[in-house]
Amino acid sequence: MTDAWRLKTRTFPLDRPVLVGIINATPDSFSDGGQFSVDANSSFRVDLNAVLDKARALIRDGASMLDVGGESTRPGSEPVGEAEEIRRVVPVVKALTDAFSVPISIDTYRPAVADAALEAGAEIVNDVSAGRYVASENRFADEDETDFPEETADVVRRRGAAVVLTHMRGTPKTMQVAPRYDLGVFNEVFDFLRRRRDRFVELGVSADRIALDPGVGFGKTFEQNWELIRRAAEFYALSQPLYYGCSRKRFLIETLRRAVANRESETTLTSEINANYEPFEPENIAERDVATAATTAFLAERGVRIFRVHNVLRNSVALKFAESLAGSCANAPPNAGVCRR
Repeated sequence: MTDAWRLKTRTFPLDRPVLVGIINATPDSFSDGGQFSVDANSSFRVDLNAVLDKARALIRDGASMLDVGGESTRPGSEPVGEAEEIRRVVPVVKALTDAFSVPISIDTYRPAVADAALEAGAEIVNDVSAGRYVASENRFADEDETDFPEETADVVRRRGAAVVLTHMRGTPKTMQVAPRYDLGVFNEVFDFLRRRRDRFVELGVSADRIALDPGVGFGKTFEQNWELIRRAAEFYALSQPLYYGCSRKRFLIETLRRAVANRESETTLTSEINANYEPFEPENIAERDVATAATTAFLAERGVRIFRVHNVLRNSVALKFAESLAGSCANAPPNAGVCRR
């Protein structure tokens, strides 16, 4: 486990959990697309004043970093193109960098977009493809492919930036099409992240600038996502900061749905209670944020330090509760109440 992450202009401490607030400058992200649109009836344009208001609220609620994205990478999403992505994100990155002191990351797999955002003031490239996108050939390299043009690694090295390398099966458009892991999801993700880390280091990116993301929700089934969460601590054998982005994702909705189904099947309500029963809606954003916060607290207790989230306040509160509980359990007798492991 590492206790710091070297960014473009500073070394960022990781002695406690870090929340990364999401700024999606997109019209179609899965839970918050279009929130910064100037006019929904015209081509998508970003309202920078709305972005700054949102960023101010995220930082107030506990965000230590902000992550800017200009293209949705939800399952099945369509790409927007390099020029359009640059048009969306560069003004946002520049405005955020001018207004706030927190580090800004750019959520992109395109080398030219990363380069433009780093020029505008971003410090981190958050790449869902782990550098596999080859812009000059307009394709994603295969997971086990070698000797392809490492264009993103070159940008990161030249700019002296930090990078998040994420495991994704296939591409954003195809990643949920029957993902298979013949050697087991943990083993394949672990080996992929090790290979990509090693390749970036070979190409001149310092290891202390690299964080690793197992890619929860990116080409995994319900059970596979939870395996990557349960076994999070095992990724520390790679000796890199761990970055998890579980916020509001589909597998959490399915988890909530199963929990509700189990509860209702095991509970017989009287007609009076049933008349006043307020249904639990797994698709609701507020319910997803509760599930996200619980997952964040679980992962933080296992040593994960960087969390990309939509609702910073709810996750910040969950982390504070988890920290207080850990302190209480430190002096508790073995197998005492909620302190049981």
